[in-house]
Amino acid sequence: MARINDVAQAAQYRPMSRALPGLLAELHAAAHMLTGEDQRQAWGLLAEAYRCGHSVGIAIGLNDLSTTALNRMDWAAQRTGDLEACRRLQDSGRHLLEGTGPRTPGVLVAQGQLHLGSAVVAARAHDAALMAHHLDEAARIAARTGERRDFSVHFGPTNVSVHRVMTLVEAGEHDKAVAASKDVYFPADWAPTRIGHHHIDLARSYRWMAKPDAALYHLDQAHAVAPQQASRHPLVHETVAALARASTRRSDALSTWITRTGV
Repeated sequence: MARINDVAQAAQYRPMSRALPGLLAELHAAAHMLTGEDQRQAWGLLAEAYRCGHSVGIAIGLNDLSTTALNRMDWAAQRTGDLEACRRLQDSGRHLLEGTGPRTPGVLVAQGQLHLGSAVVAARAHDAALMAHHLDEAARIAARTGERRDFSVHFGPTNVSVHRVMTLVEAGEHDKAVAASKDVYFPADWAPTRIGHHHIDLARSYRWMAKPDAALYHLDQAHAVAPQQASRHPLVHETVAALARASTRRSDALSTWITRTGV
Protein backbone atom coordinates (compact mmCIF):
# COMPACT_ATOMS: atom_id res chain seq x y z
CA MET A 1 0.00 0.00 0.00
CA ALA A 2 2.92 2.33 0.71
CA ARG A 3 4.33 1.63 -2.76
CA ILE A 4 0.93 2.29 -4.33
CA ASN A 5 0.77 5.63 -2.51
CA ASP A 6 4.22 6.55 -3.80
CA VAL A 7 3.18 5.71 -7.36
CA ALA A 8 -0.05 7.69 -6.93
CA GLN A 9 1.79 10.77 -5.72
CA ALA A 10 4.05 10.51 -8.76
CA ALA A 11 0.93 10.36 -10.99
CA GLN A 12 2.13 7.08 -12.49
CA TYR A 13 -1.34 5.78 -13.17
CA ARG A 14 -0.52 2.91 -15.51
CA PRO A 15 1.56 0.86 -13.02
CA MET A 16 -0.86 1.87 -10.29
CA SER A 17 -3.81 0.52 -12.29
CA ARG A 18 -1.95 -2.75 -12.86
CA ALA A 19 -1.15 -3.21 -9.17
CA LEU A 20 -4.43 -2.16 -7.56
CA PRO A 21 -6.70 -5.11 -8.51
CA GLY A 22 -4.41 -7.70 -6.94
CA LEU A 23 -3.86 -5.54 -3.87
CA LEU A 24 -7.59 -5.04 -3.42
CA ALA A 25 -8.23 -8.78 -3.69
CA GLU A 26 -5.58 -9.55 -1.04
CA LEU A 27 -6.85 -6.84 1.31
CA HIS A 28 -10.44 -8.06 0.96
CA ALA A 29 -9.31 -11.56 1.90
CA ALA A 30 -7.24 -10.28 4.82
CA ALA A 31 -10.06 -8.08 6.15
CA HIS A 32 -12.43 -11.05 6.24
CA MET A 33 -9.98 -13.69 7.48
CA LEU A 34 -8.01 -11.84 10.14
CA THR A 35 -9.19 -10.87 13.60
CA GLY A 36 -8.55 -8.19 16.20
CA GLU A 37 -6.01 -5.47 15.51
CA ASP A 38 -4.78 -7.17 12.32
CA GLN A 39 -8.30 -7.09 10.91
CA ARG A 40 -8.76 -3.43 11.84
CA GLN A 41 -5.53 -2.54 10.04
CA ALA A 42 -6.58 -4.56 6.98
CA TRP A 43 -9.86 -2.62 6.74
CA GLY A 44 -7.92 0.64 7.03
CA LEU A 45 -5.53 -0.37 4.25
CA LEU A 46 -8.45 -1.44 2.09
CA ALA A 47 -10.03 2.00 2.52
CA GLU A 48 -6.71 3.61 1.51
CA ALA A 49 -6.50 1.37 -1.55
CA TYR A 50 -9.98 2.40 -2.65
CA ARG A 51 -9.02 6.05 -2.15
CA CYS A 52 -6.20 5.48 -4.63
CA GLY A 53 -8.66 3.83 -7.01
CA HIS A 54 -10.83 6.92 -6.80
CA SER A 55 -7.84 9.12 -7.62
CA VAL A 56 -7.09 7.07 -10.72
CA GLY A 57 -10.70 7.29 -11.87
CA ILE A 58 -10.76 11.07 -11.49
CA ALA A 59 -7.41 11.47 -13.24
CA ILE A 60 -8.24 9.41 -16.31
CA GLY A 61 -11.91 10.33 -16.59
CA LEU A 62 -13.48 7.00 -15.57
CA ASN A 63 -16.28 8.45 -13.49
CA ASP A 64 -17.97 5.11 -12.82
CA LEU A 65 -14.71 3.78 -11.37
CA SER A 66 -14.12 6.84 -9.19
CA THR A 67 -17.67 6.83 -7.80
CA THR A 68 -17.63 3.13 -7.00
CA ALA A 69 -14.18 3.38 -5.40
CA LEU A 70 -15.23 6.35 -3.28
CA ASN A 71 -18.28 4.56 -1.92
CA ARG A 72 -16.25 1.43 -1.18
CA MET A 73 -13.64 3.56 0.55
CA ASP A 74 -16.37 4.82 2.87
CA TRP A 75 -17.67 1.27 3.39
CA ALA A 76 -14.22 -0.07 4.34
CA ALA A 77 -13.33 2.93 6.50
CA GLN A 78 -16.39 2.43 8.68
CA ARG A 79 -15.22 -1.10 9.49
CA THR A 80 -11.86 -0.05 10.90
CA GLY A 81 -13.37 0.76 14.28
CA ASP A 82 -11.17 3.88 14.25
CA LEU A 83 -13.66 6.76 14.09
CA GLU A 84 -11.00 9.43 13.63
CA ALA A 85 -9.33 7.54 10.78
CA CYS A 86 -12.72 7.01 9.18
CA ARG A 87 -13.51 10.70 9.48
CA ARG A 88 -10.17 11.65 7.88
CA LEU A 89 -10.80 9.36 4.92
CA GLN A 90 -14.29 10.71 4.38
CA ASP A 91 -13.04 14.29 4.58
CA SER A 92 -10.35 13.34 2.06
CA GLY A 93 -12.98 11.89 -0.25
CA ARG A 94 -15.06 15.06 -0.17
CA HIS A 95 -11.92 17.13 -0.80
CA LEU A 96 -11.09 15.02 -3.84
CA LEU A 97 -14.54 15.73 -5.24
CA GLU A 98 -14.31 19.50 -4.80
CA GLY A 99 -12.52 19.98 -8.11
CA THR A 100 -14.99 17.84 -10.04
CA GLY A 101 -17.83 19.49 -11.91
CA PRO A 102 -21.28 18.79 -10.41
CA ARG A 103 -22.52 17.67 -13.82
CA THR A 104 -20.02 14.82 -13.92
CA PRO A 105 -22.00 11.56 -13.62
CA GLY A 106 -22.08 10.25 -10.08
CA VAL A 107 -20.37 13.22 -8.40
CA LEU A 108 -23.41 14.45 -6.49
CA VAL A 109 -24.29 10.88 -5.55
CA ALA A 110 -20.76 10.28 -4.22
CA GLN A 111 -20.83 13.55 -2.26
CA GLY A 112 -24.17 12.67 -0.74
CA GLN A 113 -23.05 9.16 0.17
CA LEU A 114 -19.93 10.49 1.87
CA HIS A 115 -22.02 12.89 3.95
CA LEU A 116 -24.23 9.98 5.01
CA GLY A 117 -21.18 7.91 5.97
CA SER A 118 -19.80 10.84 7.95
CA ALA A 119 -23.15 11.21 9.73
CA VAL A 120 -22.93 7.58 10.89
CA VAL A 121 -19.38 8.12 12.18
CA ALA A 122 -20.45 11.29 14.00
CA ALA A 123 -23.38 9.42 15.58
CA ARG A 124 -21.06 6.70 16.88
CA ALA A 125 -18.80 9.40 18.29
CA HIS A 126 -21.86 11.00 19.96
CA ASP A 127 -21.31 14.26 18.09
CA ALA A 128 -24.93 15.27 17.53
CA ALA A 129 -24.15 18.62 15.91
CA LEU A 130 -21.80 17.11 13.34
CA MET A 131 -24.25 14.29 12.67
CA ALA A 132 -27.03 16.80 11.98
CA HIS A 133 -24.72 18.85 9.73
CA HIS A 134 -23.87 15.88 7.50
CA LEU A 135 -27.48 14.72 7.33
CA ASP A 136 -28.58 18.22 6.33
CA GLU A 137 -25.88 18.40 3.65
CA ALA A 138 -26.93 15.00 2.31
CA ALA A 139 -30.57 16.12 2.29
CA ARG A 140 -29.63 19.27 0.38
CA ILE A 141 -27.87 17.17 -2.27
CA ALA A 142 -30.74 14.67 -2.40
CA ALA A 143 -33.16 17.50 -3.12
CA ARG A 144 -31.10 18.17 -6.27
CA THR A 145 -30.63 14.57 -7.39
CA GLY A 146 -34.00 13.05 -6.54
CA GLU A 147 -33.97 9.26 -6.36
CA ARG A 148 -30.88 8.17 -8.30
CA ARG A 149 -29.03 4.96 -8.98
CA ASP A 150 -25.54 5.48 -10.37
CA PHE A 151 -23.16 2.55 -10.84
CA SER A 152 -25.14 0.32 -8.41
CA VAL A 153 -25.23 3.07 -5.75
CA HIS A 154 -28.68 4.27 -4.62
CA PHE A 155 -28.94 7.84 -3.39
CA GLY A 156 -31.79 10.24 -2.83
CA PRO A 157 -34.33 11.40 -0.25
CA THR A 158 -35.13 7.81 0.78
CA ASN A 159 -31.50 7.01 1.54
CA VAL A 160 -31.23 10.20 3.60
CA SER A 161 -34.38 9.28 5.55
CA VAL A 162 -33.09 5.77 6.22
CA HIS A 163 -29.73 7.12 7.40
CA ARG A 164 -31.49 9.63 9.65
CA VAL A 165 -33.12 6.69 11.42
CA MET A 166 -29.87 4.71 11.46
CA THR A 167 -27.83 7.54 12.95
CA LEU A 168 -30.42 8.18 15.66
CA VAL A 169 -30.25 4.48 16.56
CA GLU A 170 -26.44 4.62 16.68
CA ALA A 171 -26.65 7.75 18.84
CA GLY A 172 -29.01 6.01 21.27
CA GLU A 173 -31.91 8.37 20.46
CA HIS A 174 -34.41 5.56 20.10
CA ASP A 175 -37.65 7.53 20.54
CA LYS A 176 -36.48 9.95 17.85
CA ALA A 177 -35.42 7.06 15.56
CA VAL A 178 -38.89 5.53 15.73
CA ALA A 179 -40.51 8.91 15.10
CA ALA A 180 -38.22 9.56 12.11
CA SER A 181 -39.09 6.17 10.62
CA LYS A 182 -42.64 7.40 9.95
CA ASP A 183 -41.23 9.45 7.06
CA VAL A 184 -39.57 6.48 5.31
CA TYR A 185 -41.17 5.16 2.12
CA PHE A 186 -39.27 2.69 -0.05
CA PRO A 187 -39.23 2.97 -3.87
CA ALA A 188 -40.18 -0.18 -5.73
CA ASP A 189 -36.59 -0.89 -6.85
CA TRP A 190 -34.93 -0.65 -3.44
CA ALA A 191 -32.69 -3.59 -2.53
CA PRO A 192 -34.28 -6.06 -0.08
CA THR A 193 -31.12 -6.11 2.03
CA ARG A 194 -31.34 -2.35 2.58
CA ILE A 195 -35.01 -2.52 3.52
CA GLY A 196 -34.18 -5.40 5.82
CA HIS A 197 -31.40 -3.45 7.53
CA HIS A 198 -33.81 -0.57 8.19
CA HIS A 199 -36.15 -2.97 10.00
CA ILE A 200 -33.20 -4.39 11.93
CA ASP A 201 -32.35 -0.88 13.11
CA LEU A 202 -35.93 -0.31 14.25
CA ALA A 203 -35.91 -3.65 16.07
CA ARG A 204 -32.81 -2.46 17.93
CA SER A 205 -34.57 0.73 19.02
CA TYR A 206 -37.72 -1.03 20.15
CA ARG A 207 -35.60 -3.48 22.11
CA TRP A 208 -33.95 -0.58 24.00
CA MET A 209 -37.39 0.97 24.52
CA ALA A 210 -38.49 -2.27 26.23
CA LYS A 211 -41.08 -3.01 23.55
CA PRO A 212 -40.27 -6.62 22.64
CA ASP A 213 -43.39 -7.23 20.53
CA ALA A 214 -42.55 -4.26 18.29
CA ALA A 215 -38.91 -5.38 18.09
CA LEU A 216 -39.94 -8.87 17.01
CA TYR A 217 -42.41 -7.42 14.49
CA HIS A 218 -39.59 -5.53 12.76
CA LEU A 219 -37.33 -8.58 12.85
CA ASP A 220 -40.14 -10.44 11.09
CA GLN A 221 -40.35 -7.66 8.51
CA ALA A 222 -36.59 -7.88 7.96
CA HIS A 223 -36.87 -11.64 7.51
CA ALA A 224 -39.73 -11.28 5.05
CA VAL A 225 -37.64 -9.22 2.61
CA ALA A 226 -34.13 -10.65 3.24
CA PRO A 227 -34.30 -13.90 5.22
CA GLN A 228 -30.63 -14.87 5.07
CA GLN A 229 -29.49 -11.43 6.16
CA ALA A 230 -31.98 -11.36 9.03
CA SER A 231 -31.00 -14.83 10.25
CA ARG A 232 -27.25 -14.20 10.18
CA HIS A 233 -26.73 -10.50 10.87
CA PRO A 234 -24.73 -9.85 14.09
CA LEU A 235 -27.08 -7.02 15.09
CA VAL A 236 -30.02 -9.41 14.87
CA HIS A 237 -28.22 -11.95 17.04
CA GLU A 238 -27.42 -9.21 19.55
CA THR A 239 -31.05 -8.04 19.60
CA VAL A 240 -32.50 -11.54 19.97
CA ALA A 241 -30.05 -12.39 22.75
CA ALA A 242 -31.02 -9.22 24.64
CA LEU A 243 -34.74 -9.95 24.20
CA ALA A 244 -34.20 -13.50 25.45
CA ARG A 245 -32.34 -12.29 28.55
CA ALA A 246 -35.05 -9.75 29.36
CA SER A 247 -38.03 -12.09 28.87
CA THR A 248 -39.78 -13.74 31.78
CA ARG A 249 -41.95 -15.80 29.46
CA ARG A 250 -40.82 -16.55 25.93
CA SER A 251 -43.45 -15.93 23.30
CA ASP A 252 -43.75 -18.14 20.22
CA ALA A 253 -42.30 -15.28 18.15
CA LEU A 254 -39.24 -14.97 20.38
CA SER A 255 -38.76 -18.76 20.44
CA THR A 256 -38.85 -18.76 16.64
CA TRP A 257 -36.11 -16.15 16.53
CA ILE A 258 -33.98 -17.97 19.10
CA THR A 259 -34.21 -21.09 16.94
CA ARG A 260 -33.65 -19.16 13.71
CA THR A 261 -30.49 -17.42 14.96
CA GLY A 262 -29.19 -20.13 17.27
CA VAL A 263 -28.48 -17.67 20.11
